[in-house]
Amino acid sequence: MPEVQDIEFKDSATRATAAVDDLQDMQGEKMVLNLGPSHPATHGVLRIILELDGEIITKATPDVGYLHRGDEKIAENMTYTQFIPYTDRLDYLAPLANNVAYALAVEKLLGIHDKLPPRCQYIRVICCELARISSHLLGLGAFGLDPGRGHGFFC
Repeated sequence: MPEVQDIEFKDSATRATAAVDDLQDMQGEKMVLNLGPSHPATHGVLRIILELDGEIITKATPDVGYLHRGDEKIAENMTYTQFIPYTDRLDYLAPLANNVAYALAVEKLLGIHDKLPPRCQYIRVICCELARISSHLLGLGAFGLDPGRGHGFFC
């Protein structure tokens, strides 16, 4: 907490000048606010850490890849096959890639990852590539909308 000091001024002009000088050095109390990842203004797994001074945003730090939504706790009372639909909902931009990553992790834990047929691995690569392409297309579409809001672009 800052130290409180008593200052005496001889006349009102000196007091007004000193008050302006003191206000220039004064900062309000800063507040940190998380925007996303579930906010409608954020796409996919984007979280923005906002630093506010009153109602003014003084700093915005993007945190790409933020994905925690408590799914680990939900999965505790399920079999591994029951949890697969939840991996779809982790990131709506690339649901198939999340399914593949989860299946690979489970197979590695079970010790069967080296017993998969090549056809299965090819299909997984195709699924991940399609998810990557759709993710990029949706990202570009969302980006095209965001800068154009209110300016007549992309109408």
